[in-house]
Amino acid sequence: MRPGVAAIRKRQFRSGLALFLCLLAAACSGGEAPGADPGRGSPPVADSCRAAPDTLQRRAVTAVVDGDTLRLAGGDKLRLVGVNTREIGRDGRPDEPLARAARTALEEILGPDGAVWLRAAEDSRDRYDRLLAYAFDARGHSVAQQLIARGLGFHVAIAPNLALADCLRAAEHAARAQGLGVWADRPLAIAELPPEAGGFYLIRDRVTRVSFKDNGWWVQLGGKLGVKIGEDDQARFSRRQLQALEGATVEVRGWLVPMRGAWWMLNLDHPSMLQPQSVAGQ
Repeated sequence: MRPGVAAIRKRQFRSGLALFLCLLAAACSGGEAPGADPGRGSPPVADSCRAAPDTLQRRAVTAVVDGDTLRLAGGDKLRLVGVNTREIGRDGRPDEPLARAARTALEEILGPDGAVWLRAAEDSRDRYDRLLAYAFDARGHSVAQQLIARGLGFHVAIAPNLALADCLRAAEHAARAQGLGVWADRPLAIAELPPEAGGFYLIRDRVTRVSFKDNGWWVQLGGKLGVKIGEDDQARFSRRQLQALEGATVEVRGWLVPMRGAWWMLNLDHPSMLQPQSVAGQ
């Protein structure tokens, strides 16, 4: 490519990238005023990471399943909104790194009372019929924020449950800057994935193709991962900004689904789970 054209494309991408990130920030906003968490050494967070205990529902906890899942009295299994922690091994599989540390931290956050305080999520059940809710400790501090701030979990934004998105992103940014916990490891490239890879991953790779089809919008990474944006989620994305990612390096997070033909699919429903990292062609 001629130098002049390359420079033009670079400027266009950078302009598009700035707009993409601006739109991302707006999409993630929970609409509440910013504030500061009183915890020692905690980063500034949105007020949505705190709640008045008298506005929450107290539920007794019968078991801490792992770092992001609780079993409640009455039989409900609760999946914490906004955070994903590493998996504890089952059925002969080994623990993922820091999985037990996350579970221990969750036990400590809940304290000896063995209870959690909940605020209903906009979407209150997942496809496994688990209860989804914003969880707080006895002081009204977000449980997800505390786990993420320690580097024991990843922030996940799954619409429409986005009320804590701003403060959880801030907590993750601070933990990542310090290299805490899960952030001691770098994201994986597609070529580094084991053939049997499934479940939650943080991927960093080059966008090889962007396409807009009847069965979804697709962002292909490394020639082996198809990131799908379904029809119900497309209103949160910009076609122009997605197209501008072609040739750039991005970071995407979510749950990999192994497909036939040695490739993976990842369903994406919110822009904050896809982060541009570099200019196309670099």
